[in-house]
Amino acid sequence: MSKASPDLESEAARQLTELELTLTVLWNSVRRWMSQRGNSNDVSGLSELDVFLLHLLVYRNRQLRATDLAFALSIDDMHLVTYSLKKLARLGMVDSTKIGKEAFYEATDRGRDHYADFHEDRRTYLEPAMAFMPQEGIDIAKVNQFLRALSGMYEQAARAAASSRG
Repeated sequence: MSKASPDLESEAARQLTELELTLTVLWNSVRRWMSQRGNSNDVSGLSELDVFLLHLLVYRNRQLRATDLAFALSIDDMHLVTYSLKKLARLGMVDSTKIGKEAFYEATDRGRDHYADFHEDRRTYLEPAMAFMPQEGIDIAKVNQFLRALSGMYEQAARAAASSRG
């Protein structure tokens, strides 16, 4: 038996497919932007995950555990996070402090400089491009809330689908 052709999908299903395609293109574009940030005057070879973790540490401006960082970015594979944090520590971008049995990470001055360079690049390259978007009717805070809610829906659906197969 063959599955139903896409022509038979409901309008809601087609719109959801378009949303997923758009989000995938957006994600790949953001990853490409962040991976460019892995190569600066000071450092090269950082992956987009390295950059995300470093920038999250600077942005939150407090010590965080690897599990806190993984949770904030919805990363299941702790190995990826711990490997990235070790790499950042080797490069002098983050420091770790042991509190009890837990390691807490924070950005160093070198990591903060990298973040400042990122902001300068964003001001130079991304913000002018964003200026071409119509500003009326776009509330970035509401877009952020919508995307967070959407993330939660996808997380919940993924858990439900995984548990139904088990």
